[in-house]
Amino acid sequence: MTKVVHVACGGGQQGCTGAVTLHGELYTFGNNYKGRLGHGDGPNVPAPQRVSALAGEHVVMSAFSADHGAALVRGGRVFLWGNNCHGQLGRGHFEGKSANSSVPTEVVLPGPVTFVDCEDQYSAVILEDGNLFTWGSNGHGRLGQGTTAQSLPSPGLVCDGMQSLSLGSLYAGAVGRGGELLMWGYGGHGNLGLGDRRSCNQPQRVENLEPILQVACTRGQEGCKGGLNPKEGGQEGPHTVLVAVSGALYTMGTCHKGLLCNLGAKDGAFGRPWDEFRPYRVGGPLRNAADGPLSPLGLAPPYDAVGPAVAAVSAHIHCAVLCADGKAWAWGCGSNDGRCGVERFLNKKGEGKPPEVDMMKCYMMGPHRIGLARPLYWKHPSLQGQQVLMLSTGRNHMAAIAIPGGE
Repeated sequence: MTKVVHVACGGGQQGCTGAVTLHGELYTFGNNYKGRLGHGDGPNVPAPQRVSALAGEHVVMSAFSADHGAALVRGGRVFLWGNNCHGQLGRGHFEGKSANSSVPTEVVLPGPVTFVDCEDQYSAVILEDGNLFTWGSNGHGRLGQGTTAQSLPSPGLVCDGMQSLSLGSLYAGAVGRGGELLMWGYGGHGNLGLGDRRSCNQPQRVENLEPILQVACTRGQEGCKGGLNPKEGGQEGPHTVLVAVSGALYTMGTCHKGLLCNLGAKDGAFGRPWDEFRPYRVGGPLRNAADGPLSPLGLAPPYDAVGPAVAAVSAHIHCAVLCADGKAWAWGCGSNDGRCGVERFLNKKGEGKPPEVDMMKCYMMGPHRIGLARPLYWKHPSLQGQQVLMLSTGRNHMAAIAIPGGE
């Protein structure tokens, strides 16, 4: 895997990964739930394996959810495979929960596609003409088509003039060609940035915001531990990250475990009134007292060393951003499995002490450098000397494309 040009992670407690090479080959590996790897039904795949059903196509990008996958190929055609119980494969019909369509099949669309995404039981594309289509499960109105239908098995038009989109597990967002931001679906944690906790089944424009380059909606979060109707802030739930054309970074939604970069002192934030219902510019006034970084590879407020940002990801209980200098940073909760790829996860006992994994309290209020660790804590290859080109995340793991040349 030395000439990878696109990487995508799928969610679920056991994730999967897809990598597209310079020559248009799609390789997948990891958990094969519902046949989402594209190799047919079968066991998990522990090493990259080419999707042979697409061998005659030049794949441009891929996307994965907890139970299905998608690929955009040269010429603007889209193939989907995996589970279709909610019509997420776009074939105009539903299939039983136990009937998986694990062979990639082209979805019929009214024009060439430039962008594809899929998340928990639904899918979306943007066409060359800027029209955005969605299909699959419509929980919380996340298809954005203004309907209360439970599921829609065929592509339906949402809006026009779009250039990029992000499907979250419970909601979605898209960026227009003029930099405008549209959000829809579940909004119970303020994650839509509309000033309240309401949900919307049609796109709503987020006002008073500078031109946006990318929106990252929370992936791998099929439910919320504290329920879908929180009465107080800081509950586990969706959190949205925005990258502005200027390189500025914005966050909105729950402040749970520092997910918004709006806290200084370490705090789980349970029940605290620090949720952001409007986009919060990272580096602005903090909602609690400031504190120093927990390791030399973390940053203290106001995080001036982060930026300009070029891309971001958001998943379950962590976030990450890629900057123009090729450095990548993560924050939120990195515990249980090291999903953030930061030294802080190995530094439970503190500076200069023998390494110990922080399985429960690796909360990071601010950015920590991804992929770097001092020899005391990590003696294996890392991103030292590499420049990161792309980040992707599932619920419990992340992936990066990198080339030599970074710090």
